[in-house]
Amino acid sequence: MKNHHLVTCPIFAKELAAVLPASTATPTVQLMDYRVHFNAEIMAREAARGVQAAGEEGAAISFLVGRECESLQPLSNIAESCGGRLSDGLNCIELLLGREKARALQENRSTVMTPAWIEMISKSIADGHWTVEDARINLGRYDRIILLDFGLEPLADELILAFFELTQVPIEILPVSLNHFRQVVARLLAPAV
Repeated sequence: MKNHHLVTCPIFAKELAAVLPASTATPTVQLMDYRVHFNAEIMAREAARGVQAAGEEGAAISFLVGRECESLQPLSNIAESCGGRLSDGLNCIELLLGREKARALQENRSTVMTPAWIEMISKSIADGHWTVEDARINLGRYDRIILLDFGLEPLADELILAFFELTQVPIEILPVSLNHFRQVVARLLAPAV
């Protein structure tokens, strides 16, 4: 069986570790640089790095990123050019929950996040890629933030309170399962027919 190289958004690091099969066929996982969310050039560069690594390994390649994530070249074109697979979800929330559930939760001026999103936004501010004003402008248009809780680790009250203070948007915690995400990952890693 051919090795598999999985290029993934860093937002999924903990969730991916929880759903990967514990077998000898575990793929090589390449976590992209967290700045892919703010820079289309970095997204393209990280995807190209994955294509090169898979080629050097003689491995099949899949991309666990939102189909509509910004890149200098559409991610679907990158995947197609190397014979790779790209998930069907338009963004990370669809990959985690499925399209219908993601859309339903995002109605009525709501946005959906994971703890990794909160950490990434906080890190981007600390690193100078975003400012407090950027965060407030981008998130202040929402009436609520729905924070997904997959039960992988306790959600720290300090993290939630600090994020509320940053955004000034109420945060609601929603327990959810990893069932949909597990199916997405399984499809991406399934052997070619």
